[in-house]
Amino acid sequence: MEKQQKKQNEKWTGKDFFHVFIFIIITLVFSVRGGSMPDAAWISIRHIAAYVLYGFIMVMLFLGLTKKMLKLNPSRKKIIKWAFALAAMFAVNQMIHELFLALTGQTGP
Repeated sequence: MEKQQKKQNEKWTGKDFFHVFIFIIITLVFSVRGGSMPDAAWISIRHIAAYVLYGFIMVMLFLGLTKKMLKLNPSRKKIIKWAFALAAMFAVNQMIHELFLALTGQTGP
């Protein structure tokens, strides 16, 4: 019975795909950088890759530190959803930080 419940939790639903899609869109929107086209595109791609990689690293670090203590055993689906949610959060936070630096005149030359 427990094995069947775990399989049911592992299945991807439309709602799960929608959540991941929204997180990806948020990450893309807040990662776009301005400037000359070839350079801006590479910088944007590098930022997106960094946010997603950092999201997965933070989820794995959190799970590694708390798995025994909290008795967590999340499915792959949850790990992926958490990682993309963190990637979206990192992208939004970075954009807010850059906006703050631009408004206070602390940006470089």
